[in-house]
Amino acid sequence: MAVTDWQGSIRRASVDDAAVVTGILAEAFMRDPVSGWIFPADDHRARIHPAFFGPFVALALRAGEVHLAGDGLGATLWLPVGEGHEAAEGDEFDGLEAAIGPEATKRFGILDELMNANHPGDPHWYLPFIAVHPEHHGRRVGSALLRHQLDLLDGAGSAAYLEASSPRNAALYERLGFRRLPTTLDLPDGPSLYPMWRDPA
Repeated sequence: MAVTDWQGSIRRASVDDAAVVTGILAEAFMRDPVSGWIFPADDHRARIHPAFFGPFVALALRAGEVHLAGDGLGATLWLPVGEGHEAAEGDEFDGLEAAIGPEATKRFGILDELMNANHPGDPHWYLPFIAVHPEHHGRRVGSALLRHQLDLLDGAGSAAYLEASSPRNAALYERLGFRRLPTTLDLPDGPSLYPMWRDPA
């Protein structure tokens, strides 16, 4: 199998896969600019990442969908927004501040408020995280994960939304039918995020 032509299996993850998915996210986002802004110290980020991403995985498993590529190559988290999809309040984030510390919690709160204030109100499926384990970059795992869900959304006539963490990533999403929205989310003394919307094909 050529490294540029990965064609493995993609399946919907279960609660039994939570640790694997969390580990993928923790490794994949170590060099992400937004995560670097929330956790400026590399050693702290490496130590805290599993505790940070764990609640997001638990939320998506309960209220949305988590897709897993192969045997832990990559994963996506999807959450439905609108059309009666508002999930009952959960307790996934109750221990977050104790786990990551007050300063990181403050920074994450700034990001969360900015994202919520600019989130589209039309019904859609939201992609908060897509991650490919660093050992499997260059194998088109991310593209396969995205196409898997986008094909399903196209069939259902559903839109998709995400925030790209760099212009380079935004260009990759544009190839799959996303378009940049006019607003840019600018973190204070930090990186920017680029909201992107995709109508069903």
